[in-house]
Amino acid sequence: MGRDVAALLANAGFDVVLVDVDSGALAAAGTYLETEAPTALADAGLADTATVETGPDLSSRVSFATEVDALADCEFVVEAIRESLSAKRGLLADLEAVLDADAVVGTNTSSLTARDVAADAAHPERVVLFHFANPAIPRDLVETSGDGATDRALDRAASVARAIGKTPIRLERERRANGLSRLSAAVKCAGTWELREADAPAVARGARAMGFPRGPLELVDVIGLDVHLATVDNLREAYDGRFDPPPEIRERMERLVAEGRAGKKDGRGFFEWVDGEAVVPDGEVHDVQPVVAALVSEAHRLVGDGVADRETVDEILRRGSGGDLGPFGIEAMVGADALREVLERRHAETGAGVFEPPDSLGE
Repeated sequence: MGRDVAALLANAGFDVVLVDVDSGALAAAGTYLETEAPTALADAGLADTATVETGPDLSSRVSFATEVDALADCEFVVEAIRESLSAKRGLLADLEAVLDADAVVGTNTSSLTARDVAADAAHPERVVLFHFANPAIPRDLVETSGDGATDRALDRAASVARAIGKTPIRLERERRANGLSRLSAAVKCAGTWELREADAPAVARGARAMGFPRGPLELVDVIGLDVHLATVDNLREAYDGRFDPPPEIRERMERLVAEGRAGKKDGRGFFEWVDGEAVVPDGEVHDVQPVVAALVSEAHRLVGDGVADRETVDEILRRGSGGDLGPFGIEAMVGADALREVLERRHAETGAGVFEPPDSLGE
């Protein structure tokens, strides 16, 4: 994620400092910026395709460092480290020791809030959500929010998002997992419950049969089983465990991580990954209607929590997934009664909170 954000900023003409404690990761990022990123930007319509063979020269606008001191002159900083509240707060403290007081810090957190991250900060008013969809380059979305942030900080975040070719969507209220990640968490969680009845390839085939390019368990593999479990842990208290996988599936996921099978980044997770795609052999197709119903259910809860209105929630999913329909569009197509029937059946079978129908479904 960090190298993609650096590519987007450099492509927009910003001078960028990319910081990582791992010098090997920085070297890999430099190679990526020189080789793969220009093509990814062109494919996303963010760079002139005629310049791909010779540029854009992203690396000339990016410098690399292993210490945050190198960020001292930066006016806008994006943090994209692991989903650990203590780690993010520690990084913010280090940043505040070197940044000017008027510098803005954007957190790309997918499971926390800007207020969570800034709770112990000297200048919490300058910390805003600056959340990209994954993958960051092709997806036209940056979510922003910050209940404790100034309008100046939020406006600067939106301005930077527009400058790099993204559509900023300002959430009306902070809640853990923002908008897109919360919808995604519902899909992934529901997918793990389906593993009690089917294997991962059958779930993937079911998703593809319904027109989805990737199934819920492929999405878990893409972000990493370890990252998914950390996200679930960050959401447990705020949402009463609604996004928890079944205990036996969590144990399986922890075992896979321990075995070096954390997903796409390792080449193995729930699936084998070859040339960037999950290997899904032919076979039985599992019904994934409960996963779709869980997505719509969570969209209703987002609206009920005051995070965004229905139109915005639909836009968040369309832009964040690259699809044509948002959850309320799906509801209109499938029908609220059919979705409620699926949710009630699966909730009765599993007791899982992700399948509990919201009162507003069908209103």
